[in-house]
Amino acid sequence: MQTPTVLSAQENLVLMLRKLYEGYGYSRFPMRRFEEYALYSENKNFLTSESVLSFTNANGKLMALKPDVTLSIVKHARAERCGVEKLYYNESVYRLSPTDHEFMEIEQIGVEYLGEIDLYGTCEVLRLAIESLKLIGVSYVMDISHVGFAGGLMADAGLTSEQCAQAFALIQQKNVHELKNQLTKWQIAPLYAERIILLPTLAGNVETTLAKAADIAIGTEMKQAVSELSKIYSVMKSLGMADHVRLDFSILNDLAYYNGLVFQGYAMGAPRMVLSGGRYDRLMRKFGKAGDGLGFALYLDELTRILSEQKDFDVDVLALYTEQDDAAKVLYEVEKLQSQGIRVLAATKKTNGLRAKTTMRFVGDALKEVDLSC
Repeated sequence: MQTPTVLSAQENLVLMLRKLYEGYGYSRFPMRRFEEYALYSENKNFLTSESVLSFTNANGKLMALKPDVTLSIVKHARAERCGVEKLYYNESVYRLSPTDHEFMEIEQIGVEYLGEIDLYGTCEVLRLAIESLKLIGVSYVMDISHVGFAGGLMADAGLTSEQCAQAFALIQQKNVHELKNQLTKWQIAPLYAERIILLPTLAGNVETTLAKAADIAIGTEMKQAVSELSKIYSVMKSLGMADHVRLDFSILNDLAYYNGLVFQGYAMGAPRMVLSGGRYDRLMRKFGKAGDGLGFALYLDELTRILSEQKDFDVDVLALYTEQDDAAKVLYEVEKLQSQGIRVLAATKKTNGLRAKTTMRFVGDALKEVDLSC
């Protein structure tokens, strides 16, 4: 008897994610490995790192191994569209390692939602992001924010684009002391300075933090941001996802590209964030594309430690059945477990060498855990 091929934890995760995205109508986007270097040199602020691995092709044109996927998708997306375009990708990007400062190949999987984005579209993407974290199989949390809240406050305060970028960096670093010094140096009116200083620590429980944000919102853009976040959270709460969502106004992205919702995902055991996303209508306009843009990427390289720990077992559950068991009921129980992100192998007997975290056997119409160690 041939031993069945068992996927690695990462391969299994990718398959589950692809199934999740395709179930919501997302189609895989065919990617190029190389892009013209100018695409990245002209949009450095959109990238997580300014370092790009470049080379000259046979025609003498400067090319680059892509450090980002979203830029490529937006560049090659249709200029005009009717309705929405839902895309997902599973690609490698090439970036500098934050530890040894050498270029490394990083596998990403993510989605992009292009077109007219309403409340439903926003919540669909955020739900997919949360479900992606859930499928990793460990405790997780999603931090959300809205760049319009801080951006509107900076604009009303009269900060220049350069000052705004400096303030954003200090807010992200939660450096309140230096932020105060800069606001004093720039002679920002107290009405605005007092509110800007609150942003690095305006975080925590969504309902509590939203109430605090509403109290200090003084401009149209700030109030609109609070309203949008309230509506999004209301939907997430109705879906039973509120316990996994926090609000953190120190999460900020470049205003030249982003607007609206931004978010970051974290998984227990990973040293850094494992997922990042946001709304980028301004990037779409920059490339002359119709419609809005919203998406996220899950960084599979950040999950190496978590997924390697899962390699102790080939499958989560070995489901044993007999030929007398009802096949339809067996399939139903197996698929019920799989829908929860559990790796299940159904068989009539345990294969030699197979490592299963839990062994279950059909008793009546249900799976019951059994001990086969004896």
